[in-house]
Amino acid sequence: MMSEFVLMTTTERYRTVTENPNLEKVADYEYYFFGKKKTTFSICKIKSNDTRIVIQGVSEVFPDNSIPLKVFPKFDSIEDIEKEIYELDHDDESKIVKVQ
Repeated sequence: MMSEFVLMTTTERYRTVTENPNLEKVADYEYYFFGKKKTTFSICKIKSNDTRIVIQGVSEVFPDNSIPLKVFPKFDSIEDIEKEIYELDHDDESKIVKVQ
């Protein structure tokens, strides 16, 4: 059975492009550490295993990286990914907020 979901990460240093015809964004989660947004996690449904993921520099300057999807960990369900994300949700100092 094909794993259907992948977790993408965007930070102040780099952005993972989720606008991709082979991905369908399911939900975003923001991670706050001491009140400052550190990371946005995006859960995406995989529409094609042949897709490549583009990572762009934000505060770091580097050429766009195009990485094959196969190097990213895959998950069978949204719940499996949420379990990983919510491991960071401890208290007001380390908090996950679901965006959509």
